[in-house]
This record gives sequence, C-alpha cells and structure tokens, in this order.
Amino acid sequence: MSAIERDDMLALLLTPGIGHALARRCVETFGSASAALEASVSQWADIRGIGRNRAGDIRRALQQVIDEDQVSREKQLLERHAVRMISIDDPEYPKLLRYIPDSPCLLWVRGELREQDALALAMVGSRRASHYGREQAERLAALAADSGLTIVSGGAYGIDAAAHRGALKVGGRTLAVIGSGLCDPYPLEHHNLFDQVAAGHGAVISEVPMRTSPRAELFPARNRIISGLSLGVLVIEAAKRSGALITARLCVEEHGRECMAMPGRVDSRTSEGCHKLIRDGTATLVTNLADVLDCLGETGQLLKTSPTASEPQSLLFTDQATTPQRSILDAIEQPLTLDQIIAVTGLSVSQVQSELTMLEIRGAVKRSGGLFVRKS
Repeated sequence: MSAIERDDMLALLLTPGIGHALARRCVETFGSASAALEASVSQWADIRGIGRNRAGDIRRALQQVIDEDQVSREKQLLERHAVRMISIDDPEYPKLLRYIPDSPCLLWVRGELREQDALALAMVGSRRASHYGREQAERLAALAADSGLTIVSGGAYGIDAAAHRGALKVGGRTLAVIGSGLCDPYPLEHHNLFDQVAAGHGAVISEVPMRTSPRAELFPARNRIISGLSLGVLVIEAAKRSGALITARLCVEEHGRECMAMPGRVDSRTSEGCHKLIRDGTATLVTNLADVLDCLGETGQLLKTSPTASEPQSLLFTDQATTPQRSILDAIEQPLTLDQIIAVTGLSVSQVQSELTMLEIRGAVKRSGGLFVRKS
C-alpha cells in the first residue's frame, strides 16, 4: 500500500460510520481507498449493506474529513505520541493477524512488533479477578514469556494486567490490544504499564484513530485482534457472560486456534465461564506451562525442549515442514474444510489447528471461506 493509499484509507477510518469491515468493502467495490474518496452518493449506495440515506450521511461525513484535513491532524498526533500506523500489506503487520477473516486494514502501534511475536499466547479473563486469578495469570504469563512466547492481552484491569506484568517481570515480550485510541489509552490507571510495554518489551496496539474514546462496542471488536495475534487463547477466571468468552469463541470458531481454560473453585462465579468451556469441550483444561505447550503442537514441543527461544523461532520461519504439516499439505491438494482435513490425516483437532496456523504463517496455506487451500 503506497503512502497516498494509506492516507486515503485513514481518511475512510476517520469518517463516522465507516469501520474496518465497511472500509474493506469499499476497496473491494471501488478498487482502492482513493477511488472511494471520489465516489458519489449513488455509488456509495450500491455498496452491500448501505442504503441511499446512509450513503448520503457517509458521503457528507467523509467530505468533512477531507475539508478539515483530518488526516494531517491525525498524522501530527502519531508523531507527537511516537505511534506508527501499519497497513495490512506492510511487512511488519503481524502474520497471524493477517490471516483472520476480519483483520484490521490499519493498526496504530506504539512500541515495536517483531517477527518472534508470531509465537504468541493470548491470556484473557475477568476484570474483577480474585487474588487467585491474578496470581495464576501472572505466574503462567511469566513462565510462558520466559519460554519464548509473546503474551497478548487487552490491557484491562484484572487478568489482563496481571498477564502483562508477568511477562514484563521476566523481561519477556507482551502486546496490549486496547479498546480506545492511543492518545489517552484506556484505562488511564494503566498508563505506566503501557509505557513499560512500549519501552522495548512489546507494543500497545489499537485499530481506532488516536483520539477515539473507549466505547462499549470497541471491546468485543478488539477481542478478535487478541485472538488473531495468537497461536492460542488461555482463559483464566471468566463469568458466564464475560467478554473473555467472546475471545474464546472467536479463537475456536473463526480463527481455528487452540482454546485453553484454567479451572477455579467449583463455587466461584468468576470461573463459571471457564468451567463451561471445559465441560462443553471448547477448551482444554490446563494448570501449568507444560499443559499450555502441549496444546500448541509442534511449536509448543520445540519451546519445551529448546534451551533458547531463538531455536523454535528460527525453525518456525523456515520452509521445512514437520511430519504432521506434510500430512496436511498432502491432504489439501484440493481445498478441504477443517473437519475434512482431520478425517483425512487422522490427526487430532488441536494438532490440525496448530499446524494449520504454522502453515499459514509460512505462507504455505491460505483460507478461502471455510476451506483451506494449498498455495503453490
């Protein structure tokens, strides 16, 4: 994406009523973000899901963004707060995130993204976590980060903050995906935590413009990014209607990643969601780092046996396929669903999911709708 096209995509995302999904449909319809800025109301009305009235509102709002030169103002904020804007076709854009169906067109990033962050574990859970939940999250995050995994979470109170702090405590890497703009990242009480993350230990990430205030609808949306960045999602303390369960569902149903859950006390309301995930077979019960690594397939086994984190990272980004990966590649000479791959290869669900993720990172496999396709 050229600098001009990226600025035009930014103009779309600065326009009220246009989010990442609609911006993507605009590009598909008009051919580019630049063409979308020039489109008439009638052309906007032809986009799937937009009627004549909404098209008029969007066209007027977009014209205001252009007239007020809001793109330049946003870029000034980027410079002032040491934030970079990364487009989906930028080499720095996270590989795992690129392959989910609804990946963000642009990311706002404060800090540094590294290739090794493809080896990532998401840790999510209750904002009102118990002492036990926070203690376990920090303990497991520290162990996982020390083994070479990047810890991904949402920067919120409770389990999220404990996970980030656990990674920082051992000098590991962590990514905080927040539900607000980066001018005043939410929650305000975590500014020091975000500063630590961005200062050489990872990145604070958002998919919304710099001055966007936290809104209820932004948090479920950012959950797909938390899952999309990760090899698997670990849920620690989640009530029946916890937002962490949204991340777990996305992880399994939309992204084909591994879902894990830590059990709590049988009478703990904050663990009811975890227990349901385990009971329904959605999540694997884990209690320690070895359990987590077992869920991550070949990558987890490499992390278990490697004396340094660099060894599995170097193997991950080579073209050499493992035996299970070769079985999968042989199976998808023609496009197959996940269930068909499992049936043909005889591998377990979790193993197929983890190995497909690795093959996607390496560029050997891509998703097309509900099918997995071997790339030539």
